[in-house]
Amino acid sequence: MRKLSRCSTLPIRTLASLMRRFTPWALSAMVYAFSAPVSAQQFNETELKAAYLYNFAYFITWPEPAARDFLFCSYANTPVTGILARLIDGEKVHDRPIRLLIDPVPEQLHECQIVFVPVQQERVLASILEYIRAFPTLTVSDVPDFEQRGGMVRLTTEDRRIQPVIHLQNVTRAKLAVSSKLLRSSRIAE
Repeated sequence: MRKLSRCSTLPIRTLASLMRRFTPWALSAMVYAFSAPVSAQQFNETELKAAYLYNFAYFITWPEPAARDFLFCSYANTPVTGILARLIDGEKVHDRPIRLLIDPVPEQLHECQIVFVPVQQERVLASILEYIRAFPTLTVSDVPDFEQRGGMVRLTTEDRRIQPVIHLQNVTRAKLAVSSKLLRSSRIAE
C-alpha cells in the first residue's frame, strides 16, 4: 500500500479521531471543513475521500440489515481504501461492527452496504453496477460521469474542493434514503 505523502500535515490517527467525533448533527461542519480548497486543508484529497466514504454510513438509511456487520467493499486496494481501513478499525455504525472487503467477488456484493469503485477500476464499473442493481447498496466512485452510468454518489474535485454529486433516482431505486443534511451539502444530479 502506498504511504501518505509528506505534504499531509496531520497523521491518520488525527483524522480517525476527528472522524469518530462526527455525528449526523455535525455534517454541516464536516462539509464546510472538507469543501475548503484542498491546498488550504490539513488533509489531502485522498484522506478527504476516505472521510466522506466513512461518513456516508451515517447519512444514508438502508432497509433493515440482513447481516450483522456493516460492510464497505472496494475494488482495488488504493490509497483511499488504505485510509478508510484505518478510519473504520474498531468502529461501529448503528451498533454494527464495520468491515472492509477489498475486491469482492460478485457473489459477495449483495452483502455490501457501500461499494467504492475508484477511477483506477473504471473498466469493471459497468459489470459491478449491473450486478448490484437489485440490492440496497450505495455505490460511490470518483469516475467522471459515474452518476450518469447508473452510480449513486460521485466524489468530484471542482475548484480544488471535494463535493458529493448524488443521483437521487439511482439512490431511491435501490430503496435507500439520503439525509436532508447530506443533500443540502451535495450537488444533485438529474
